[in-house]
Amino acid sequence: MRNTYKWLPTLAWGILFIGWLILLFTLSSQTYEQQSIQPLLRSYFKYSDLVRWLPDITITYNKSVVNSHTNPFQFIEFLFRKGSHLFVYATFAAIGFMLLRSFNPKRWYFALALTLVIAVVVPALDEWNQSGSSHRTGNATDVVLDFAGGCVGLIICFCLLGIVKLFRRRRS
Repeated sequence: MRNTYKWLPTLAWGILFIGWLILLFTLSSQTYEQQSIQPLLRSYFKYSDLVRWLPDITITYNKSVVNSHTNPFQFIEFLFRKGSHLFVYATFAAIGFMLLRSFNPKRWYFALALTLVIAVVVPALDEWNQSGSSHRTGNATDVVLDFAGGCVGLIICFCLLGIVKLFRRRRS
């Protein structure tokens, strides 16, 4: 009876993977204005307070300069957007790895290699899709950021799998 539902984890990871992929491309197809958090920030914080609270930092990213004191709302949004890239692709890679690993747990290294390929191809397609939109711009630097997020997700996934393995060994 135990092996009757052995396909269930693969199905669950598959549904999560497809759902996350749909989320990625849905967010990617939104305009910058639809995703902007600056109006929300302006409704909760005053410009002068943010300038006082934030250290004076300047970031140059893809030929644009973002300064925390010149435009603190844009600066916070920039950090939020890039942090979102990391989070979304870390989660995507972790789900993808777990899906691929569920097919054959003993060949985890194959799942890892394929996940790393997917962690480059999907962001590249996403940025290419954005470059074809009049409302967004594709950015090769974001592909690198997304891949870094994917690697972070895999590291976290391996750490959690290691912890689970330790607990199972202790229990038995």
